[in-house]
Amino acid sequence: MTWNLGSDKESEIIKQESENTRRVFISSSDDDGLTWTLPHEITSDTKLENWTWYATGPGVGIQIQNGEFKNRLIIPCDHIEAKTEKYYSHIIYSDDHGETWQLGGSTPTDQVNECQVVELHDGSLMLNMRNYNRSKHRRAISFSQNGGLTWSEITHDSTLIEPICQASYIRYSWETNSSKNIVLFSNPASETDRVKMTVRASFDDGKTWQFSKLLHDGPSAYSCLTVLPGGEICCLYEAGEQSPYETIVFEKLSLDL
Repeated sequence: MTWNLGSDKESEIIKQESENTRRVFISSSDDDGLTWTLPHEITSDTKLENWTWYATGPGVGIQIQNGEFKNRLIIPCDHIEAKTEKYYSHIIYSDDHGETWQLGGSTPTDQVNECQVVELHDGSLMLNMRNYNRSKHRRAISFSQNGGLTWSEITHDSTLIEPICQASYIRYSWETNSSKNIVLFSNPASETDRVKMTVRASFDDGKTWQFSKLLHDGPSAYSCLTVLPGGEICCLYEAGEQSPYETIVFEKLSLDL
């Protein structure tokens, strides 16, 4: 397997502001994102009273493709408890195509927050989380066997080093007669600094990471992966020469299997 970088690489300076990370809203589009409905608040359905900070993503949600919970929409989130000030990852979900939303399970232990979720071949879900446990320097992992209603005790991926930063984690393909079981991951691949933006590929549902591609050796931070209909991988990420936040880079790459 080899990685091929696309020929077009674009950079743009983008400023984004947010405030009042205490409430949850949804908006929908029926024209592939060209226009969007007015935001509709769902805080009362998706947040406990003793939570303060609340964030969705950053990154993407999924729709479960197989099994008992097929078609369930899952959005990875995180929150902080008011009294303890501990931070946890959790999910919200919809079983009616986004018409209504419910609060799913939270991780049983804290020191994790920004997360992404992937559906695995055995029907379970894997939550991959930003980790504040500095004795590990690794991404935190938790599993759900019931569509995100509860989550297992947290473990840490020995390969996925991180400097405390957001990461992206998505499924590239399911194993069929014509395709392989592939999931993708991107983050700054360093234990200490936000540098070395790297995309990795796994053929065994994230148990091991057999392949990697360095996109940017210098300062880099948040990222978001997606897959185009033709199979091209796209990574949108923060990067710069002196600071990770100088530009937003959009980069294409492909897998030769």
